[in-house]
Amino acid sequence: MKIAVYLPDDGSLPQPLGKEAWRHTFTHRIDVHGAVRSHVVTFASLPEHIEVALQVIGESVRVPGAWATVNGQRMSSLVALWNRLDCYRQSLVVADARIFCSSKAASLQAMSGCEVVSCMSPCQFLCRQCAQIGTHPLTALVHPEAQMLAMLGEIGWCPNLCRPSLL
Repeated sequence: MKIAVYLPDDGSLPQPLGKEAWRHTFTHRIDVHGAVRSHVVTFASLPEHIEVALQVIGESVRVPGAWATVNGQRMSSLVALWNRLDCYRQSLVVADARIFCSSKAASLQAMSGCEVVSCMSPCQFLCRQCAQIGTHPLTALVHPEAQMLAMLGEIGWCPNLCRPSLL
């Protein structure tokens, strides 16, 4: 996965970007589109440097005009990216990421009062009612509609979002 954070070239960069010890965790370049210059900070060594990426994204939230992409897809907000990336980071320390993701989805379902009893969403960022498109929960993510939900939920990039192979 490749995360790129775009920051306006106004001289204010998040604190972690100035730390010499972290320079190996990202690449930095200046992007010019017309009269607009942006700093582009790219994290490609994930999950190895996920903590630094989370800190940069978290501090970039306060920078007006900052935005990000994951694998080239623009995220709706840095907060949305931070939430999804933090969830992925949490899953890295558990033995079974699928169980972790399902339990997060179930907890959110219980907290929100969702009454779809048969819901078996594999991710808390997918709509529980709509994700269950197939008749078997493990095949739901191969349907085009479910793929669209993953894109709209901005989580299609997550390595934990297992998609069964098409037969």
